[in-house]
Amino acid sequence: MKLKGIEAALFDLFDTLLLIERGDEDITEKCMKNVYAFLSRNGIDVSYETFRKSYSEARKQIYERTGAELEEPHFTIRVSKALRNLGYNYDEESRLAKGAADAYIEELSRYVHPDENAIPVLKKLREHGYKIGVVSNFSIPEGARWLIAKHGLEKLLDTIIISGEINRRKPSPEIFFKALSNLRVDATRAVFIGDTPDTDIEGAKKVGMKTILIKRGDTNLENTKSKPDFTIRNLKEILEILL
Repeated sequence: MKLKGIEAALFDLFDTLLLIERGDEDITEKCMKNVYAFLSRNGIDVSYETFRKSYSEARKQIYERTGAELEEPHFTIRVSKALRNLGYNYDEESRLAKGAADAYIEELSRYVHPDENAIPVLKKLREHGYKIGVVSNFSIPEGARWLIAKHGLEKLLDTIIISGEINRRKPSPEIFFKALSNLRVDATRAVFIGDTPDTDIEGAKKVGMKTILIKRGDTNLENTKSKPDFTIRNLKEILEILL
C-alpha cells in the first residue's frame, strides 16, 4: 500500500534520523556529569550529588508549571534555577548557564550518529519533489541544530523546528503547524515519521497528518491511543510507501 497525494515528509530527530548509542550506561547522567564538571571549573563549589538533586528539583518544578500547556523551557532555565536554589545568582542568559548547555551537547555528541539510511532516504525523497523537515523535542535547540549540521542533514531539510526554540513540544499542535506553515503544506498532504507513539504519532494524527512509526527495539503499541498508518523497522521502507 502506498500513500498518495503527499507533498511533505516531516521527521522526528533523535532515534529516527539521528541514533543515540545508549549501551549499558545512562547517557543523560554522563551528560549531566559533564555539565557539573564545567560548572565546577567555573566557581560552583558543591558536590555532584547536591547539584544533581537541585537540578532535578528545578526541572520538576518547571514542568509542573508548564506541563499542561506542553511548553518546553530552554535547558539554561533549569540550570539557572538549580544554581539559584544553591545560592548562586546566574540567570538563563549568563555565560555559565549557556556554557552548561554546551557541555551537555559536547558529551551527548559522543554517542550520536546518523541512521545509515537517513541521508540516502532524504536525498531520494528530495529527488522526487518532497518537502522535508524535522520536528524535534529538545530543550537545547542550538545543540540539536549543531548535530543536524555536523552529520550532514541540514542541507537536505527545508525546515527545522526544535521545541526549545518555540516553547512548545510534541504532541502540541502548535509545533506541527509551525513546520507545516514553513513548508506551506496542508496537514492532510503531509506525513510524519517518528519512533514515539504518544508524541510523534498521536500529535501528528491530531492535526490531520498521516503517520509512520519506525519501531526501534520493543516499542509497545497495545496501549497507544492513536495507531500509526504504517509501521516500519527500517528508514528505507519509507521509500516503498511514498515513491
